[in-house]
Amino acid sequence: MMKNYDVVFSADPRHGLVARSGWEQEEARTVLRDLGWEWAEEAHALIPPDDVPEVEAGVQAVEELHLHGHRTGFTVGPYGTMRLTLDRAEQVFTKGVALDTSARHLGGQPAWPERRRPAYGVMPASHEAVSPEASESPAI
Repeated sequence: MMKNYDVVFSADPRHGLVARSGWEQEEARTVLRDLGWEWAEEAHALIPPDDVPEVEAGVQAVEELHLHGHRTGFTVGPYGTMRLTLDRAEQVFTKGVALDTSARHLGGQPAWPERRRPAYGVMPASHEAVSPEASESPAI
């Protein structure tokens, strides 16, 4: 499994599709800038141009990056990054941007519930005092 991607795309809740790269990937960032992608300081990433749909801009970016020999990936939530090939780019961007768009329409809340493991010793959700049940066993 390839872990060293030159550019990693992801769906940001505030900015939509974004592209991030390591500081040494200047050539890959230049390819994206030539396609109209701009640096957004608050996202600390490159964002696609406003006049092109995000999915189309993403597919075009992956195509150009692969043409120049760069490896691309797509962040899949808390699971890490998957390899992004040219033939799967449109499908991945359509799903990723669709989830992000639905999250933005819901007031910035994610479209899927965030699952957390309960910590040991957590109070019950009702916060009411729990009374012990009467024991039917004989007292010793």
